[in-house]
Amino acid sequence: MILKCSRLGHPVLRERSADAAADDIRQGRYEDLVEDMFETMVAYRGVGLAGPQVHLPLRVFVFDSKERDDGRGACPRRGVVFNGVYEPVGDAKVVEWEGCLSVPFLGGQVPRFDKVRLRGLDREGQPIDWLAEGFVARIFQHEVDHTHGHVYLDRMPDLTTLGYTLVL
Repeated sequence: MILKCSRLGHPVLRERSADAAADDIRQGRYEDLVEDMFETMVAYRGVGLAGPQVHLPLRVFVFDSKERDDGRGACPRRGVVFNGVYEPVGDAKVVEWEGCLSVPFLGGQVPRFDKVRLRGLDREGQPIDWLAEGFVARIFQHEVDHTHGHVYLDRMPDLTTLGYTLVL
């Protein structure tokens, strides 16, 4: 089922989300939600989608880097992460164009760490510890930010790069 995507201005996007209980994950409590989030992400043409973006203040996100993944990281190209946290690996940052399903039709230049270590729980509630680089690292940082009440605009040091991504 395609879920409604929350838009900038809705309070859920600015709240810190609650952790998902490992036992609930292992018992399959979130399976339908995860499938709905994948379906929603595809329908909205995204590469990631976090709980708050579907009006659910839960620390979960789905991702699919598709062909844009540069293959440099030691993690899957598609998956789900519960209770994700990241830490930078090194100081290198890359400034790239970024957009968001909750901030439609806009995008801007956002600095992100080029390499991160992501920890959390997978779809079965098992611990993950992934190294991600490039585009996948950007997705992880963007989606974890959502679960902490941040949007990419908060990371932009220069709003003059903000612009429309769709010409009407």
